[in-house]
Amino acid sequence: MPIRLWHQSTTELRRDAPYSRALVRRAQHLFGDEVVVDTFGLPAGSYHGRSVSGANGNAFVYHRILDCVIDQAIEAERQGYDGFVIGSYSEPFLKEIRAAVDLPVTSILETTLLVGCSLGTKLAFITTSPNVVGMINKAVASHHMEARVAEVVSLDPPLEGPVLHGLFQDPQPLAESFERAAVRVLANGADVIIPAEGIIAIILTEGGMVRFHDAPVMDVFGVTWSYAVMLANLRTKAGIGVTRRGWYARPDIELIQLLAKR
Repeated sequence: MPIRLWHQSTTELRRDAPYSRALVRRAQHLFGDEVVVDTFGLPAGSYHGRSVSGANGNAFVYHRILDCVIDQAIEAERQGYDGFVIGSYSEPFLKEIRAAVDLPVTSILETTLLVGCSLGTKLAFITTSPNVVGMINKAVASHHMEARVAEVVSLDPPLEGPVLHGLFQDPQPLAESFERAAVRVLANGADVIIPAEGIIAIILTEGGMVRFHDAPVMDVFGVTWSYAVMLANLRTKAGIGVTRRGWYARPDIELIQLLAKR
């Protein structure tokens, strides 16, 4: 039986969208029939026509729109998935989800941080807009990994909304902008480059951008899914799972189960 991963996007992801199809292609290329990656997004209309990065820069909006991701993880466990992947650099409710479910939970941000430390000494995140820069810096601090991050920068000019999705038809402007940003971060001491937004990451990976000036450019989905597969195997074959002490403790499992039924 293949390992089944629930990949949760924070966009209103349609299965027939170019982004979703690109994710499926990448998973098939990496794993063949050994791993199934099912992609899920937020309900249509979640952002009321606003850009994802622009909306989620507000703490209230972030919480109100993205708290459904916790329910998605609970549903993934009910359906028997082997792992839940938070496929967003905003990393919504990672700790809360791990406290709620037993299946392995990985996030694209935490995973690329951890794996990046095995590839070099200083990481640089290149993202799409200044709004996302702030979210990534906050998440890096929550993992206490600031010492391993050279900097987090935005593409110039920023890329948001429909412009991002249009890059599937014409990726050249993205490649040129990304290379300009990569030159800057390498000059400032980075030696590992992480494309820190899903659409630009998959476009760059499919375009063959795996190294730049001898620095690795991370395949963020390949890395995160592979990490999720490792955790799934460790759980089933070695009995290794998330701690149930401290923040992830469950002193009242009945209350958790009651709240999970919503």
